[in-house]
Amino acid sequence: MSEKNVKLGDGLADSLKNETNQELANIGKLLIDVVSEYVKGKIQNFDIDKMFSPKEKDKLISFWSSKLFEKGLVPKGYAGLPDKFLIDNLHQDGYLDGLYAGYALAMMSLTDHGASKELILSVRDDLRPNLIGHHYNDRESFYSRYEDPKYHWIERAK
Repeated sequence: MSEKNVKLGDGLADSLKNETNQELANIGKLLIDVVSEYVKGKIQNFDIDKMFSPKEKDKLISFWSSKLFEKGLVPKGYAGLPDKFLIDNLHQDGYLDGLYAGYALAMMSLTDHGASKELILSVRDDLRPNLIGHHYNDRESFYSRYEDPKYHWIERAK
């Protein structure tokens, strides 16, 4: 449109809409800033135990650990663990690495000694879930189970 053909009010509605949208965006940003500052002040004294039931707290922390995994901040097996296991397992990386090495050695030994595929898969399915998701600072629960007469013969057999 040439300047000669411009009529009073041409483009006025679009200009007003753009200005209104910009002002609303500024107000929205200001609101977000105010709410964020308020929440930051409240979170300093945040007590998760008062805010959530134990079941809700476990769900929230499980969701949190899943998000940590998605961001690559925790290993695969840690995704979805509740806090009591997540924190303990994060503090026991070396122990877990050792458990995994033992698991891998057991799988290779079974294969090298001609164990059946069914036996290997059965052992795998029994061991793998125990590699992560437990309190390993109390290993007595596993050791005492291993000392049961059912398993007692394994270490004593020649």
